[in-house]
Amino acid sequence: FFIRSAWSQKCSFGAVSKKVLLFLALLSATAASGATPGFLLGIDYAERFGFDNGPGLAVAADAAGSLYVLLDSQDITGLPATTVLGESTGGPNSFNSYVIKVAPGGDKIAYLTVLGFQAANAIAVDSAGNAYVAGPDFVAKLNPSGTAFVYQITVGANLELQSLAVDRTGRVYLLGANYSGTLQTTPGAFQQTIPNTANYHDFVLRLNAAGTAVEYATYVTGSGNDNPSVIAVDASGAVVIAGTTQSTDYPVTPGAYRTTGDATLGAPFLTRLSPDGSRLLYSTFVGGPDYVRGAAVEPGGSAAVALQSGGLKHFDPTGSLTFSKAGLSSPAGVAMDSAGNVYLIGEGISTGSPVKNSLFPCGTFETAYLTVFDPGGGLLQSTYLSGSTADSLALGPASTVYIVGSADDAFVPTQQIAGMSTGPRFLMRLSQNTSAQPVQLVCVGNAASYDPGSIAAGEIVSLFGSSLGPAQGTAAQVDPLSGFPNRVANVQVTFNGTPGTLLYVQESQINAIAPWSLALGQTVDICVSYNGVATNCLQRAVVDAAPGVFTMDGLHAAALNQDWTINSADNPAKSGSYVSVFATGLGPLNPPQQDGAIVVPPYPSNALATTLSTTVGGIAFSQFPLPTQYVGPAPYEVAGVSQINFIAGPEAEGGYLFLQSGSSRNSAYFAIYVVGQ
Repeated sequence: FFIRSAWSQKCSFGAVSKKVLLFLALLSATAASGATPGFLLGIDYAERFGFDNGPGLAVAADAAGSLYVLLDSQDITGLPATTVLGESTGGPNSFNSYVIKVAPGGDKIAYLTVLGFQAANAIAVDSAGNAYVAGPDFVAKLNPSGTAFVYQITVGANLELQSLAVDRTGRVYLLGANYSGTLQTTPGAFQQTIPNTANYHDFVLRLNAAGTAVEYATYVTGSGNDNPSVIAVDASGAVVIAGTTQSTDYPVTPGAYRTTGDATLGAPFLTRLSPDGSRLLYSTFVGGPDYVRGAAVEPGGSAAVALQSGGLKHFDPTGSLTFSKAGLSSPAGVAMDSAGNVYLIGEGISTGSPVKNSLFPCGTFETAYLTVFDPGGGLLQSTYLSGSTADSLALGPASTVYIVGSADDAFVPTQQIAGMSTGPRFLMRLSQNTSAQPVQLVCVGNAASYDPGSIAAGEIVSLFGSSLGPAQGTAAQVDPLSGFPNRVANVQVTFNGTPGTLLYVQESQINAIAPWSLALGQTVDICVSYNGVATNCLQRAVVDAAPGVFTMDGLHAAALNQDWTINSADNPAKSGSYVSVFATGLGPLNPPQQDGAIVVPPYPSNALATTLSTTVGGIAFSQFPLPTQYVGPAPYEVAGVSQINFIAGPEAEGGYLFLQSGSSRNSAYFAIYVVGQ
């Protein structure tokens, strides 16, 4: 996870242009939040399982520590089923839903039951070990042994159920939408009718513990389309629902955190209903435009919602915002424990994502992570998860964490489920373990793009982890003659033993420059030493070029217009004018430069051909070049920074720009803001 840069670093060698200040600001950093003492999750077990990559995946855990995984299979003949309650009759290509109950130790299957229907998409478990499964139109309750249904109920015709929850009394709460049907609401419900039948609308329904009657059923909707996502219930029986709506008139409560949403693209919402379903305790838009990737509630009624854009927002029981996080990469699920701690899973590398007490180093952009915040938003732990992509999250007793996802070749199992072949999915359990050994140096990536892959000689890289340097960030002192140093605040970074140039050091982030002496094709060990104590090392392959363009938000370049003002939505470049962008990782210079040197006349040039092009009609492989005025080392910057001046035309607005250097597979994309003359 990467820490978003801050505009703070300064330089003191002579007159400093806006260009220099812009670039140097991109290389400063802010400190990560400290972890609360005593909180450290460790791996209890990690294993591969599964039989195919059929659709549908949801998990739940019971009070005894057993895990329930809901899956679909196109071929049930290959399943080691202990019980087959029926088979889907949807045709030869239909999928059959099944539930695997994994014993608390994770080493054996308690049962594998084929349910007899398809497209089940949600599962919950009560304190007695009964599993509740929902899908289109129906909800079913499976007994603790998985051998029979306690009940099966059809809640209506052409109603799509998206999520379910169960309370401590065994009552089931369902969230869905009337995609082509009509819900039979109950007297006294909050919203008994819908504004129109042209669109689909959210509803909430509660069944009694016996599954024999609907206790309440209500719509919660506006006049536009709704896309329901998650329902959760607190100790009082009040439910929280989350999803996305295109209704400008979606019901919100007075004084809500956010009272308007984007009706065109859709806006996420969070709504809390009274225990009897008769009124809203609060209802608010959460942001927008965006999509909900998960929501959770703790027994006291506080709620958290994760957004596709990488946002996490936490609300108290009244709907007031408690804390907000941004830049969390590709969230896939969220949960809350009884203490109010928030657990978030996701995948990928992102600016702004925290890292603390990581159990594994980062891998690729698809590497899974688990991040835990306390009720006030303080970071407890943030760890990578052994080269895998996370899909679903559940909490068990004593805040034990269960994560299920898709395994890749880098996944490292610690055990195997008896009688089950190693499959495409993984199951991992984590629990409090103060003896766990976190990785100190966690990740190395391009300082502009945060790509954690191969590196090039002269590339500016960012290193992330813990205890890498001083608590207070320290910028390198620049010597006008010798340039940037290779040791700052008793920190040194080596590349196969050769010290790299340092720009900034801090306990959780270091910005450094790979030595120009790195040879194409070699594997380099990257290590950190602080106060003479060495960290673990990370290995990377050396390539001819690994370009990355410095950006303001992960997409729009940190660009300067022709008048040296910063390019932005409020200050776009005029069509036909020059725009300057800055990059790193474009490969060797001619003539070669000393490590850490400042680029001064006579200026060197890039040894590798570098081109800038734009997409045509949004098609990535259909491109045409953009005219450039200058492509080369950025004057009066540290060697390793490149500057590209190009003419901004109408084709540069609204699409990706591609910077390529060296081999064609090494490229970077970005965007700028442009207006007509």
